[in-house]
Amino acid sequence: MKTIMLMRHAQSSHGTGNQKDFDRPLTKQGSIDASRMGLFIKKAGVQPAYIECSTAKRAQETIDLLIKAADLQSDIVRENEDLYYGGARDYLSVVQKASDDTDRIMIVGHNPLLEETVSLLCNGEGEYVARIPSGGLVCIEHPAIKWKQIKPGTARFRWMMIPELLQKMN
Repeated sequence: MKTIMLMRHAQSSHGTGNQKDFDRPLTKQGSIDASRMGLFIKKAGVQPAYIECSTAKRAQETIDLLIKAADLQSDIVRENEDLYYGGARDYLSVVQKASDDTDRIMIVGHNPLLEETVSLLCNGEGEYVARIPSGGLVCIEHPAIKWKQIKPGTARFRWMMIPELLQKMN
């Protein structure tokens, strides 16, 4: 069974004046949420063996806080600018190119691309499966043996965790 975890970067600032969207940092609440999600991943026993992350500042800050809280090694993280500049097919490509030696991967990126990717994996082209808030994490499963076997519309939505719920649980 292959497991795909898709996470939207945690809450970010709205930017200032001439600040580029790419360079927006996390808010204080976003930093708290990213760490909480890392603790959730650790406690739930769903740590990914491989992570691919957008190169945008808010995504990088999210993954740095998450891996620290989840007790993960930073060497499992790879940066990918296509997760910021590309489309849902670029996210699918990350899935299909993952090493078959691992069964659980995580992708950290942005909306609407994440929501489009969830829909692409679970429905093919079509309606959105889930609305993913900032810091939200979606888990999808596929019975494939090899990652390249995962095609649009063939995966199954398993669960979603959001920062608001984690805050209420603490």
